[in-house]
Amino acid sequence: MESNSESPIIIQMLKNVKQIIDVSKQRGCWKDEELKDIGITYHNVSEIVRQLQGEDKEVDESVEVQEEMDEVD
Repeated sequence: MESNSESPIIIQMLKNVKQIIDVSKQRGCWKDEELKDIGITYHNVSEIVRQLQGEDKEVDESVEVQEEMDEVD
């Protein structure tokens, strides 16, 4: 999978995709028949961002625990 340094970049890119969808939807760039697919894509991107942010949080917590254990030794 990607390294920890790449994850924030990927998360930011996906957030930008969500923002592009939001802005283009507000401007009426999508035809009615396209909105279902756009909505599915938006939902999928949102879910990926949520999962990646959760993984980053888990990694951060495990690093903190390891650092605390190192201090005890």
